[in-house]
Amino acid sequence: MKNKVTIVSAADSHYFDLLKGLISSIRRAPEGNDIAISILDVGLSGEQIDWIKKQNGNVVEPGWDFNIPPWMAPPAHFRALLARPFIPRYFPGYDIYLHVDSDAWIQDWSTVEIYLDAAARGCLAITPQIDRAYNTFYKRAKRLGRTQNFKSFLWSYGRRRADRLGRNPILNCGVFALPADCEHWGLWAQAIDRALQRRTVFRRKGWPNLHFKLVEQTAMNYVVFHDRAPATFLPAYCNWFCALAAPKFNQDSRLLVEPHAPYHPIGVVHLAGEDFQNRLFSLETINGDNVTTRLRYEDVTSLTTGETVI
Repeated sequence: MKNKVTIVSAADSHYFDLLKGLISSIRRAPEGNDIAISILDVGLSGEQIDWIKKQNGNVVEPGWDFNIPPWMAPPAHFRALLARPFIPRYFPGYDIYLHVDSDAWIQDWSTVEIYLDAAARGCLAITPQIDRAYNTFYKRAKRLGRTQNFKSFLWSYGRRRADRLGRNPILNCGVFALPADCEHWGLWAQAIDRALQRRTVFRRKGWPNLHFKLVEQTAMNYVVFHDRAPATFLPAYCNWFCALAAPKFNQDSRLLVEPHAPYHPIGVVHLAGEDFQNRLFSLETINGDNVTTRLRYEDVTSLTTGETVI
């Protein structure tokens, strides 16, 4: 019996154009024509919601699913981050949930199948932020090993957990697949709540909001590396972090590919990071030329087909 699947994302009005690119990248694939799309609305306009519904998307507005310390004062769109452990509650009736951030889009549908096949085996399918091309591996080591991951674990769970868990690679929650009946959902909610309650007690002035922004991702990493919930780690092309390495362009296949041989096509193009959604990239081609383009869905589609995508 075939699993019932939905692709989940979230956006407010400022991220709608990116969300539109994601949905368009799903619907352009023959396999994506009929797949269910579920969107968490954290500030979309009525017109934008109407467009999503015309694409047969289901739209739900999440609430605040945790008690947030008042001093954190999170913006409204943070509801989407904290709602992730409750996705099956907001969109019931599916066997597998594939979450894709709205600042990502699907170039190669075979990657979707990789996520879904892995999740169908009863575990979390997720991609670590590690690759031979990523710039993080060619920089001077952080003093005392205090990486972003270490600091996020320190903020969320204290020094002991940070020393033990913060050395692991970051499992990026921008794209993941998970069956509805997995224990991960409950463990994830508990881990987020533990971190938020800890910050209520141990508030420190001047701590940047960055760690709060990453609390749900750090919590999922906690579930995998501390609670030992089953997970399988996918290759970087399944969630390519363009902020860490620009892809190359294959002029023959007309696809974005890994920057090193064997130049595997990138499955999910992820534009997380400060203004990487609008940055002009000078991409090397496999043939040694260069092309300059943004890496948003509409720009790459125009580059590869010559058609204007709105």
